Amino acid sequence: MPLTSLPLEILEQVIGNIDKVGNLLALALACRSFSELIIPDHLDYHIIQCPPADEQVWQHLVDNPGLAKRVKKPLE
Repeated sequence: MPLTSLPLEILEQVIGNIDKVGNLLALALACRSFSELIIPDHLDYHIIQCPPADEQVWQHLVDNPGLAKRVKKPLE
C-alpha cells in the first residue's frame, strides 16, 4: 500500500512528528502530494527564535492557534 493512500488524518500525524525542517523539505520534494500537505502547513513557524520577553511574538501565537500548533522548537 503506497504511503499516499493513507487517510489524510494519518498523513498529517506522521508529518507533524517530523522534527527537522530538512527532513520535511526532503519529503515535500519526493512527491507532489506530500508537497501540497507540507509546504503550506508545516514549514512556517516550525522553529522560532526570539527573546522570552518578546510579548508580541507570544501574543501573535496565542491569537493564532493554527500557527502555534506548528511550533516544534522555540529557541532563545
